[in-house]
This record gives sequence, C-alpha cells and structure tokens, in this order.
Amino acid sequence: MDWRVPPRRHGSLVNWAFILWGISSCPLCLGDPRPTRVEPPLGRDVPFVAVWNAPSELCTRRFGLTFDLAHFPMVSTTRTVPEQQDTRIFYSRALGNYPHYHEFTGQEFHGGVPQQSSVREHLRKAERDIEQLIPSNRSRGLAVIDWESWRPSWHRNWHHKLIYQRHSVELVQQRDLSLTPVEASRIAKVEFEEAAKEFLTESLRLGKRMRPNQLWGFYLFPDCYNYDHKKRNRTYTGRCPGRAQARNDDLLWLWEESTALYPSIYLSRLLRSSRKARLFVRHRVQEAMRVGALPKRQHALPVYPYTRVVHHDVDLVNTIGESAALGSAGIVMSRSGSQNILYVNQTLSPYVLNVTQAARLCSRALCKNKGRCVRKDWRASDYLHLNPASFRLRRKRNGKLSAVGKASPEDLRFMSERFTCQCYAGKDCTPSVTSSTSVATSPKPFRLLLLILLLLLSQRGSQACRCARLGIIRSETFRFYC
Repeated sequence: MDWRVPPRRHGSLVNWAFILWGISSCPLCLGDPRPTRVEPPLGRDVPFVAVWNAPSELCTRRFGLTFDLAHFPMVSTTRTVPEQQDTRIFYSRALGNYPHYHEFTGQEFHGGVPQQSSVREHLRKAERDIEQLIPSNRSRGLAVIDWESWRPSWHRNWHHKLIYQRHSVELVQQRDLSLTPVEASRIAKVEFEEAAKEFLTESLRLGKRMRPNQLWGFYLFPDCYNYDHKKRNRTYTGRCPGRAQARNDDLLWLWEESTALYPSIYLSRLLRSSRKARLFVRHRVQEAMRVGALPKRQHALPVYPYTRVVHHDVDLVNTIGESAALGSAGIVMSRSGSQNILYVNQTLSPYVLNVTQAARLCSRALCKNKGRCVRKDWRASDYLHLNPASFRLRRKRNGKLSAVGKASPEDLRFMSERFTCQCYAGKDCTPSVTSSTSVATSPKPFRLLLLILLLLLSQRGSQACRCARLGIIRSETFRFYC
C-alpha cells in the first residue's frame, strides 16, 4: 500500500537502466503471460482514465452543491443529454427486447427465456434504441450493456435465476413427454446456451456496426466468483476457482465480440477496509486481464472495472490503486447515491489525481508514452502513487487541484524495478528510463524540504500513519492522510 522508495544505490542511471532493458526484453524473465500489446487509451496521454457515472447533478440541483470532478475526464450522469454522455449504459428495457422474468413477481417479458424470443424483433428495436441513446456515430466512449437477469452459461443460473433452467426444461418436455428429467435438462441446456449466445453476440455486432467508436461490452463480465470470503474459519486467498476460469474460457465467443470488459469490484460490507478487499479486487481484475488476452487479436481488450465511491482511504487503494497497477485502462465510479460531497472533493478527487498523474508519469518515463505501466509481479503490493518527497498537490486560485513536482532518480528507479510496459497496438515501448519527467512546475525548495521532513516523521510514526507515504495531501495544507 505504501510508496516504497528503494534505498539509494551507487552507480549511474545508465548502468541500472541498461540492466533493466536486458531483463525487460526477456518475457520469460518477467514471468508475465499477458500480451505485449493493448488497446490504445481513449484519450491522448491518459493511460489510466477515471470515469464518473453517478447521479451527482441531483445534489447540485437540490442543494446547490458541486462535486469536484475536474480529474474525471469522462463524466456521465442520469440527467446529462445523450450528446454529452461519455458512458452509455443499456439496461434491460433500454436495448431491444431483452427476454427475462421479473425477479420477484415472475412476470414474463419477451418470452422469458432467449430461445422463446425473436432475435430479429429484438435487433429492430435495439437499432432505434442505439440511435436515440448514442445520436452521433463519431463519438467515443464506453457502451455498457447491463443485462443481469440471466447468465449465458447454464450452470451459472442459480438461486433466483433457476427459473430460466426450469422454464427451459419445461419447453423441452412439452415437445416430448417421453424424455426423462436428465435427458430434458441436457437438451434444455444446449438450447438455452445457443439462444443466449445468439442474443448477446448479435447485440454486440449491431452496436459495433452502428457505433464503431464505442467500446462495447457487458457489465459484470467476466466474473471471478471469488466470493468465499463470506465463509468463516477459512483462509481467504481471493483466487478465482478453477471451475470459474474454465467457464470463462468457454465464453471465448463473448470476449471475441466484445471491445471492452467491465468487471465489478464492488466491495461488500464484509470486505471494506480489510486485507481481503485487496485480494478480492486483485484477482478479479487480473482475471479480466487474462480473459482480455484470450481472443486471437493483435492486442488485448481494455478493462474498465466498476466500483462505488468508498469512504475509507485504504479502500481507495484497494480499488482504484489496484486497478491502475494491474494495467486497467481506467475505472468507472458508479452507484454512489450516499456519497459525501466533502469526501469526494477532499479525498476521492485528490487520490484520483494522484493515481492518474502517477500512471501518466510512469508511461512517460518508462514507456515513452507508447504504453501503459503494469506490475512486473501482479501479486505484489506495488502501486502507482506520486512520491510525496517529489510531488505535492496544490490548489490554484480558481480552486482547481493540480500535482506539482518532478520525478527524482529514486522515483524512476522504483518504477523501473517494480513496473514494466504493455505497449499500445502498433507501438514499440521497450522499457527505458527518461530522467527528466515532471508533472507540472517544480515546487519551491523550502516546500520540498518541508515535504521531505513530513515524510520522515510519518515513517517514524505509528502503523496508522503509514499511509502518509501515499502522497495524498489534504487540500492546501501539508497534512497527509493517516
């Protein structure tokens, strides 16, 4: 969780940069199976983008409160007009004729199960829906289909989703009463999964054909199913069960049609502010990175995890920090109806600025702006944070927060030792260090000395203040978060 500045070593920058080049040029030495190419970012010089997708405008209209979203390049709210939306979410009623049953009443919509619904009629309506929600065919952004009533994998329809298995079996038995329950279930599984596949793939193909500049994918996919943290008296590792990964492999057809992945890293109350939260998120994001590399393409699919606004500093690291360090293209902040405006403005936004600037700094210094920095060891707790000894967050006269400083040789050494590059498609970004890398103008000498003094004091403090080395500075003061 800490920004760990390695001890000062003797030798020139050229020497250790040369050693780094030798190691990083050997994929087996790095032990990273992920491809060397990734989808280029949506914005220029924005390797990690923060997306705001929450109804914050309600607070502004009702109470006159304004959220500081200056460091979220992509902002979409429930009241924003379609032309100004950067993120489009298609719920069950907003895209075509999605077949499903009401979760509580059991009411049937559009045939209930996909094999009972018309794909042609669905696509006809979906075309009109896309035209309405995404008016321009030139706009770029995220196009997320949020269909949660059933899963395309038969065995993942459990609990209240068992209704899709039952009705599918009933349809088979109605055609042939001589079938045993086992035989009917086997046939129903095939029919359901084939129909589900057609519904999902044709929906994605339509979206890509009509709005090719949007990144199309399904919310919650892929899932890791690492929910065993709810079981007591058991050591939680966060790992995705082997069966879950195998079923994700079986959904290769879905990943091949998608142009982005949108897994969920929402933290339940049992996980918040715990070590389990870090493991939970780490393995979910890493599974999405693994799945994104499965399609036979020249580059992997970009990953945009969905998370809520969390109200504990450590969980900012567990969600946003983990996602950035693992190589996600960005993160989507959503469903924050109970957000505290002071927390968003004084804690969340500064941390988002910290991480996005650190990701940009690493991309410039290590990857020559042609790739994204990712951990060499994805299991390690190394993060893309600005070093408080080299940078500070400062509010300008207009109230906007900015990061000011210049990377030191120790900062560059840390990045080169703990991170490597994933090049953008069509780019060559063999890791090599650029020594003159700054975020903004350098701080004045006396302020830099004060920051170093505070860092040293925080390192001598209690365990509760170890987070001071995150480099997050509260407003205009020099107090660190602890």
